Amino acid sequence: MEKQTETTPLDLRSAEWASLTDGYGGAEKIPALLQDLRRGDAEALDDLYGHICHQGSIYPASVAAFPHLVSLAATMTSPDLRAGVLSLAASIHESAGLDEELKASPYVAAFHAVVPAALVMATADLRQVEDTVSGIYLLKAAASFAGFAGVARVLGGFANEEFCLACPACGVELYVWPVAQGLSVAAEDPVFTPTAKTLLVIAGPADNSPHLAAFAWLQAQADALPLLDDIAFRLPFLFGSACCAGCGHVFSLMDALLSDAVD
Repeated sequence: MEKQTETTPLDLRSAEWASLTDGYGGAEKIPALLQDLRRGDAEALDDLYGHICHQGSIYPASVAAFPHLVSLAATMTSPDLRAGVLSLAASIHESAGLDEELKASPYVAAFHAVVPAALVMATADLRQVEDTVSGIYLLKAAASFAGFAGVARVLGGFANEEFCLACPACGVELYVWPVAQGLSVAAEDPVFTPTAKTLLVIAGPADNSPHLAAFAWLQAQADALPLLDDIAFRLPFLFGSACCAGCGHVFSLMDALLSDAVD
C-alpha cells in the first residue's frame, strides 16, 4: 500500500473509507465505484453522485474521493464521461469551501493539490465542446477550479435559461430570464404568467464590484468560444444591477444570486 503523505490521496485499499461518511452513511462502497468508473462504467458515475454529492450536499468521503476523480478524468478517452467526472468533481469543489468540518479534513491537502490539474483539463475540454449546454457546464467547472466557486454555483442558470432568487429587500421570489436586451427580472414566473411585469437588468459590473476578477476571467473564456457567444453577451448583465419588480429595490444581481446559492 502506498505510504500516506499529506498530499497523497486516500488509498482505495485503505480501511479508512469505512470510517468516512457519504450520502448514505458509511463510505465503504466508494473505492469499488471509483474502480468501476475507471473501467468506463457510466452507471458508477451516477451512483457516485448519490454517494458523494447527494442532492448537492457533500461529505467527508467527497473530499477524499475528489483527487481520485481528477486522476480518473485525466485517463478517460470518452469526452462525455470525462465531462461528467469533471462536473462531479467541480460540484464537490464548489461546496467544499462552505463547510468548516470539511476544511479540517485530513485529506484537504490532497484535495487542493489536484485543483490545478483539474483546471487545465476543464479549460482544455471547454475548447473542444460541440454543444452549448456542455460548454456551460465545463465553463462552470473551470470557473470553480480557477478560484471562483461562488460564481460557478450561479452559472447553471444559463443551462436552465432561468435564475431564481429572493429580493434582498422584500423577500419576494424573483425570476431572471434571458431576453433580446440581456436579462430581465419578474416577480411572477413568466412560464405561468406571460404578461408579468418585467424590468431589464442594467449591465455591469460596477468599477468597485468585488466580482471584477471573476467577470474578466469568465468573459475571456466565453469570448474565446463562438459556441458561447450568447453567454458572453449576457455575462455583463449577470454581473449588473437589477430592480425588484415587486418593491423597486435596486441591487447587485450577482450578490443576490450568491446569497441565495449559499442559503
